[in-house]
Amino acid sequence: MHAEAQHELSGESLRTDAPLEHEGKSQNFAPTDLVATALGTCFITIMGIKAKQQGWKLGEINIEVNKIMTKSKPRKIESISLHIKMPPGLRSHQLRVLQKATEDCPVLHNLKDSIKIKIIWVSKKKESLKFFPTHVFRETPKVTFFDAGIDKSNSSDVVIHHGDAVSPPNNGDDEMYYVHHHQIDHNLVLEGSRTFTLLNPEWDEPHHVIFLNPSMGSLQIPINTYHRSISGTKGSMVLNQAIRDEEFDKQKEFKPISLRSSIDLKIAKSADPVYWLWDEGKVKRVKSGGKHVQRKCPNKLKKNYIHSNSLN
Repeated sequence: MHAEAQHELSGESLRTDAPLEHEGKSQNFAPTDLVATALGTCFITIMGIKAKQQGWKLGEINIEVNKIMTKSKPRKIESISLHIKMPPGLRSHQLRVLQKATEDCPVLHNLKDSIKIKIIWVSKKKESLKFFPTHVFRETPKVTFFDAGIDKSNSSDVVIHHGDAVSPPNNGDDEMYYVHHHQIDHNLVLEGSRTFTLLNPEWDEPHHVIFLNPSMGSLQIPINTYHRSISGTKGSMVLNQAIRDEEFDKQKEFKPISLRSSIDLKIAKSADPVYWLWDEGKVKRVKSGGKHVQRKCPNKLKKNYIHSNSLN
């Protein structure tokens, strides 16, 4: 069930194999796989040509190609979807130009009248974390009275860690994360300190570690951002003032996700982290290794940082 095709000029060859359901071994691309793949490679080629014409340096483009065959005879391709992950740093007008250029893909012109084509564009975002400061009304040696309100917040919850708790807790050796699709978190430390790890594969810097303390205000955790937190040995108390949309469902929003469940999530975790900490009276962003962060980090957070790393 194997076939081999050779390119006349270069001598390069490729092989095909019938799929398992058609008495093949799926050891190579099926012929219909090449049809779907041709669409993806055509898109990349055209964008590369357009970028060269414009004098742009274009980073790596990844396209995930999915093909669905018909279930009834005659057997043919029913649909093809392209999930296109564009490189970070593209300006909006550059993305529009490249998207427009792909409309002239000759493979697309040949297929679009007979096959359902779905194109999904993903451009990695330059994301900077947001911290919302509190406003002190009055402060005495034993009392602090402050405004911690978050505009448009329509829900609140308090999460208390007794000792060096992890939230969500690991599942055996699996590191677990929360992710909200219909809720934006705003976490304010009321007592103690807490270290948050944020992962978002759609960000150009997908891995952030935040040494959150009361002085930093409320940390915003955007929708679709995976997160977990750990406290120091003395524990901590955090007030979350959330913004929930109309599709929020508490039965779905608080189910922990394993780091092992997603390749994209594991890649995000492996990226060099961006550290956020309180230093010299303001929030500082540090892109560096752990030793530098420990030097800059207040003493009361050093143990927390070391303990957090030991869990990962």
